[in-house]
Amino acid sequence: MSLNIIGIAFTADATAALVSDGVLVAAIGEERLNREKLWKGVPRKAIDKVLEIGGLKLSEIDFFAVHGAPTSPDKTAFEAAFQRIREADISEALREHQLQQIQQRLDHETFVCEERTPAIIRELESLGRPVITFPHHEAHAASAYYASGWDDCITVTADGWGEDASGTIWSCSNGKMEHISTTPTIDSLGYFYGAITKSLGFIPHRHEGKVLGLAAYCSDPKSYGEIGNMVSADVEGAKFVGHAENGLFAPTYDSPPLVDFIQNYSREDVSAAAQKRLEEVVCELISSLSNTPKRFALAGGIFANVKLNQRITELDNVSDVYVFPCMGDGGLAVGTAWLAYVEKTGKNPVPPKSMLLGMTIEDDEVVAALEKSGLPYERPENLAHSVADLLADGSVVVRCNGAMEYGPRSLGNRSILYKANDPSANEWLNDRLKRSEFMPFAPATLIEDAPELYHNLDKARVPANYMTMTFDCTEKMCQDAPAAVHIDKTARPQLVSKELYPEFHEILEHYKSLTGFSSVVNTSFNMHEEPIVGDASDAIRAFVASGLPYMALGDYLVRQPDGV
Repeated sequence: MSLNIIGIAFTADATAALVSDGVLVAAIGEERLNREKLWKGVPRKAIDKVLEIGGLKLSEIDFFAVHGAPTSPDKTAFEAAFQRIREADISEALREHQLQQIQQRLDHETFVCEERTPAIIRELESLGRPVITFPHHEAHAASAYYASGWDDCITVTADGWGEDASGTIWSCSNGKMEHISTTPTIDSLGYFYGAITKSLGFIPHRHEGKVLGLAAYCSDPKSYGEIGNMVSADVEGAKFVGHAENGLFAPTYDSPPLVDFIQNYSREDVSAAAQKRLEEVVCELISSLSNTPKRFALAGGIFANVKLNQRITELDNVSDVYVFPCMGDGGLAVGTAWLAYVEKTGKNPVPPKSMLLGMTIEDDEVVAALEKSGLPYERPENLAHSVADLLADGSVVVRCNGAMEYGPRSLGNRSILYKANDPSANEWLNDRLKRSEFMPFAPATLIEDAPELYHNLDKARVPANYMTMTFDCTEKMCQDAPAAVHIDKTARPQLVSKELYPEFHEILEHYKSLTGFSSVVNTSFNMHEEPIVGDASDAIRAFVASGLPYMALGDYLVRQPDGV
């Protein structure tokens, strides 16, 4: 008899994941279905969709697994922070403000743990299936550890916050996870970087990538002295520390003292200072966790920072790195389901072979949507070759085909593709998509040619499949794909193998035969501030809005009407 579990994430990027007998069958973010980016709540549409993919009824689900386990958090960290602020050499007005910020975090944490999260769990229970709960950061850790397929590793989680923690460290071996340490919510690296993001005029929890992109434009940040004092690593306690007593840090995105401070510096300077400090603090802590080379598995929103992940691979005590591809809170759905499976069976889950875990574009759906749209379309004999031909001729081609990707990265199935040897693409294509970005587009590269295009792949070959890490580029990559190489000569690739991505691999293979180039630009198929497209109707709407010339939708090649 099968054991069927649906894991639920209900914070930003609410997601449902179906695990049957330890196998991850499907995982979908609610935003892809209701079209509300980073939606929060019980993902009812996603629950229905993963059941449909798995061919199951709700009555056949044995458990819902969800983060938000009731805790009795240790408040000594708050007491210590209050004391440090009271003793700090700062103005009375700033002291009062910082004390208030810490108290507000304590009050909010209490509200979430005692009221908001229990209400979500009750709503889930109303669906009529038993509910098992686990701590937020344990679920993050489980997603990375069990997906890695490693028997032995150290797992590190870090994000804005989840219940009563913003980070954890675990020693993992033989399928067991042993807790080492917890970083409290008031010491959050996520709030450190998010506050920088908001203070620079961007949206926190959404635009941190813009800060990362800007950081490369400043090599000697003058603001580093003060920004560097905002956070540190407590090596002895194996945790991160936020220094509210110094005046700029607070466990919130809103920091008026920080806003006032950065007025004297450029955005590039402040971004570079924040990125430098993030890398230093995380790498210092990870360096302290082992004297010999170890494997490290990573999850939590902090590890969406692809340059940080690269810095981790460069540490002497790191032998290999795995980043869970859905590292943010959407990944909690998988982590909780796997924890429930381990608890009920004592067995390890089956590591997933790919992240193509969403709904599939079906032929009848495509034809019906195309007929309704009135767009001209055809069914080429070899669609992959037709796409490659268009790319080689300099056209942009949208691709919406096969199963939708799980996680924040488009991996070829819900992507916009373009030749990577056109350095002007970043400006005009972002303008067409109504995006403002400071990093170049990411490249999709034939995996066979990766060694001659990227340095130091050995420690992070799996992250390179999922665009979760930057790599230093060779001179050949810089010359062949300037649209996908950043100013610091790094790129965030998706290495495309025939095993994981057969149709996308065929496109790139034929494209190389025509052009000699192994990489194309691969950016997510969505308009600015919208979720990545899900089904055929979403794809057609976004395609029309974009004004881009061609779309490969299912088995069909679609073009804009004449005159568009």
